[in-house]
Amino acid sequence: MRILDRVNARLVYVALLAALPFIVYANGYRHAYHLDDAYTIVSNPSLRSLRAVPSYFADPGTYTSNREQADYRPVLQATYAVNYQMGGYDVWWWHFTQIVLHALVTLGVYGLCLRIITLMRSDSQPRNPDLIAFIGAAIVAVHPSSSGVVNYLNARSSLLTAAFLLPALIAYMRSADSPRYGKPQWAAAFLYMLALFTKVEAVGALGACWAFDLWQRGRENPDANLWRSLRASFDRRTLVRLAPALAVTIAYFVIRSRVMAPFPFADTRHAPDVGASTYLATQLTAWWYYIARWIAPVRLVADYLAYPVYRSWLDPVVLLSTGGWLAVGTMLVANWKRSPHLVFLAVASLALLSPTSSIAPLAEMVNEHRPYLPIAILSLAAVIPIGRALLELRPGVRRTLATSGAVVFMSLSMLTWRRNEVFATPNSFWADVLAKAPSSRAHLNYGVALMKDGDMQGALREFHQSLDLAPFWYYTHINMGVAYQHIGQTDSARVHYDHAVQYDQYSGQALTWRGEFRLAQRDFSGARDDFASSMKLGLQRYRNAKGLATAYAGLGLIDSSLAQTDTLLAIDRPAALNDIPGISTPYFDNVALHGAGIRYYEALQSRVPGQAWMAENIARLGRPLVVLASADTVSQASLMERGLDLLYQKKDPAAAVAQFRKILQRNPLHYGATYQLATALDRVGQTSQARELWVKVLGMATTYKDSRTAETARARLARP
Repeated sequence: MRILDRVNARLVYVALLAALPFIVYANGYRHAYHLDDAYTIVSNPSLRSLRAVPSYFADPGTYTSNREQADYRPVLQATYAVNYQMGGYDVWWWHFTQIVLHALVTLGVYGLCLRIITLMRSDSQPRNPDLIAFIGAAIVAVHPSSSGVVNYLNARSSLLTAAFLLPALIAYMRSADSPRYGKPQWAAAFLYMLALFTKVEAVGALGACWAFDLWQRGRENPDANLWRSLRASFDRRTLVRLAPALAVTIAYFVIRSRVMAPFPFADTRHAPDVGASTYLATQLTAWWYYIARWIAPVRLVADYLAYPVYRSWLDPVVLLSTGGWLAVGTMLVANWKRSPHLVFLAVASLALLSPTSSIAPLAEMVNEHRPYLPIAILSLAAVIPIGRALLELRPGVRRTLATSGAVVFMSLSMLTWRRNEVFATPNSFWADVLAKAPSSRAHLNYGVALMKDGDMQGALREFHQSLDLAPFWYYTHINMGVAYQHIGQTDSARVHYDHAVQYDQYSGQALTWRGEFRLAQRDFSGARDDFASSMKLGLQRYRNAKGLATAYAGLGLIDSSLAQTDTLLAIDRPAALNDIPGISTPYFDNVALHGAGIRYYEALQSRVPGQAWMAENIARLGRPLVVLASADTVSQASLMERGLDLLYQKKDPAAAVAQFRKILQRNPLHYGATYQLATALDRVGQTSQARELWVKVLGMATTYKDSRTAETARARLARP
């Protein structure tokens, strides 16, 4: 009967643990894409077809559209492809998958805790192991320090790695008394392989497995001190047990070294002035930071780029951190015979954290994702002994402490719920980061969020602050160019695009953005050169092919334009069919190219049959068009420049309205004047007239495939 009660209790605990993540993250299903999601998910065409999955194992360039972030994570990419098949870019499915993975990790922590308690000395085992394991896993389920991993889609790498490694570790943890202990651990190696092909940092699991064998040597010889057990752990049995995982590791790194050879990962992963010694000194402080945020999870920072770098081992903070870790190590050694499982938990956590937080420098000193699994495992070093001690107390004291624990648990859940809200939109996300840890990246991304809302002046303010902190960062210069281009200050835009190209050494993104700027200026030869250069360097294959197709169209090079269009159709056929009208715009804009446009569409009809709109475009190109007299060009440009100066520099929107109306009287379809007049009317309070123009702007932006302006118009129309 007691066994049946234990089974029933375990089923209840498992059900509750599976449900908890769905409860505390119930307000997170519609949160926006953030940070690297833009490159690995939103603008990455390779994840939009399951047929591309095999290529993930051979080409790290399929992981992202940003060359600097190329990495080898094929299993992770496969889950992205599955998510896309489930619902495209509907974020509900993506966040649902994140929560499912977090629930699996929660159950894994429960299983790991039970296994540890089972393997403890009989005189050290607590009376109710299932309850203690449930409490330890429940804390992981609702803890706010996990919120950044669950809410940030690109952090799925940490979720998925943990979901594989926890059962791998449990499978590996056979008691030394078991007759199968000395056998190769194939099941653990298989799960470890899946984790390794999800994220290279999973290699730290080898250290965690060895730490378990160290523990077992202590169980076999309880009188041996830690150093004797340490020597005993390097024996044939450990090697045989680890052999499958070691073979997987060797094979993985051989494959990885070959496929990653074309990518400058080592050159772009850290600042040039941060070496191994500086990074390790900083990480000694970061480990305490991770523990502190687990104990008191308040003022969590999603993007802590401002964390200090400690460049001297004699820095007081580094010395304090080092002294603290020496004290921790001393206590673990002193308690080896009594509680060897604590050494296992500490070493396993450090091993899993070490690939990203030891001597191999990375760009960020601390990161919300790194301690996700290590801190979950390390937390058991506190939960198990505290739980054991509490169960030994008198019932009245236990009830009082249980009430206190329930209050703390409720607080953690509420903090996670509130933390989820930070991830709702880019504005809330970056405003929160700026309030806690201002950095060049935070200012840049908050500026991008403001720019999408149409607040160009606010965006430029943030971009300038970003440049104050990182004057040579090409991302910021690109966005400065975009903002100035949007308000019609093309000379300033050109300067920043040129700076971006100068500072962008690896990604080719600056070339792509400048190419698109040159297309807008009808500089087709310059745009062609930029896209061609970026094509050789970057991973924006679709964008560059689209730009080249458009540039060649503007130059009247039909065959070259068709070749690039074929590339687009091969990469993403549905998107290409949607983009072809934009690519062919130069044929419509220039009467001299109408014949070339007709030949372009006639050739496409044989490549993509059944598209009625192609015949309609051929007919349009064959009709004579009424062309605006070019005599007004200079005066229109002058009026536009004057209107922009009045609107944004002199802060006189009423006068700017008059200037933009003059332009639209001469050319009712002037795109820039329509947008700026809508903005100016809003600022003088004529919202009903502005709304009519925003509807027009949205239509024009859709026609011109200007997604950024379309987003701005939709956001404005969503407001009363």
